[in-house]
Amino acid sequence: MKVLHIIWSSNIGGIESVVLNLAIAQQNNDIVKPTLFAAKSEGPLIEKAQEKNIDLIKGNFKKGSSNFSKINECVKMFKQYDILHLHSFNPIIALAAIRSKRKIVFTEHGNFAFERKQGISEKFSKKLQELFLNKYANHITFNSEFSKTTAIAKYHLKSKSLSVVYNGVELPLIIEEQTKSSDTIRIGFVGRLVEVKRVDRLIEAIAAISDKSKISIELIGDGPQKESIIHLISKNNLTDTIELLGFKNNLSSYYSQWDLLIAPSTNEAFGLVAIEAYSYGCAVAVYSDGGGLAELVNKCEPNMVFENTKELTIFIDSIVEHSIDINETKLRNHRKAFAQKFSIEKMDLAINQVYLSL
Repeated sequence: MKVLHIIWSSNIGGIESVVLNLAIAQQNNDIVKPTLFAAKSEGPLIEKAQEKNIDLIKGNFKKGSSNFSKINECVKMFKQYDILHLHSFNPIIALAAIRSKRKIVFTEHGNFAFERKQGISEKFSKKLQELFLNKYANHITFNSEFSKTTAIAKYHLKSKSLSVVYNGVELPLIIEEQTKSSDTIRIGFVGRLVEVKRVDRLIEAIAAISDKSKISIELIGDGPQKESIIHLISKNNLTDTIELLGFKNNLSSYYSQWDLLIAPSTNEAFGLVAIEAYSYGCAVAVYSDGGGLAELVNKCEPNMVFENTKELTIFIDSIVEHSIDINETKLRNHRKAFAQKFSIEKMDLAINQVYLSL
């Protein structure tokens, strides 16, 4: 069957990476012939798709109402496919999908905008999305139970054609375990430095630790909150304990050396960073309000889900004071095995079953 994956952005963020990796996997099965439709035609996603020989269509959409002129063009194009798989909502594209009378699969990737106030136009778009999902989508998938529960409440979903298909992750091929380079307890963070990532909670937890001489913290990422985070680190006299490393492409050497990854986010849709860390055997600590992050960690190591910063501080203190080994071989192997459940291949199989059910 011919499937058109439709996305808005041509950047390489979480959604774009998942869609690209899914399309690559679908190229290798006998059920699906995937094509990628990128509404915005400039960005690194275009080059990466071309490198992987993914059939690609550039939408040349612009920001604003001028896109209305593209409806008929999109309808004609969409009719060439058996299934339209939408990974984001745009009213013009949604209208074209409806008029094409093709089967529609919509994946809710969890872009609920918890961290910002929505304007009038965005609220109106969400109302249109509610109508589209309830009346025209043949099947809706979600990247976590958290995303499903949130979307059902937000869009008043009544359809029975709903399913959770966890994101597939590019899992590493690790030949052998790396020996730790020091006795210092290394703790890491990976993510955009934005409000929803709640790096402030991590800093607060570290500031309350009794003996900081035995730990080191590495923050990987960049973003608009960088300066305020630097100020918070300085304010808490943690400049010798916490190091900002900026953006990094290859994280394997960090995941394999860290004793613990702290992911203090709220309302994460999935929790990619947890699966990445688990694939190297690294322990992951999260907060109970972490959304999809807490959902995943609760499935793997429920004792690593904390209600508040005080609980997290007490846990880290116990590791430092009593030399508790949270990375013994048995635990590391358990985490690696858990990560294997989230391979791209497993996501591909699950999505294929959705297509075949239509």
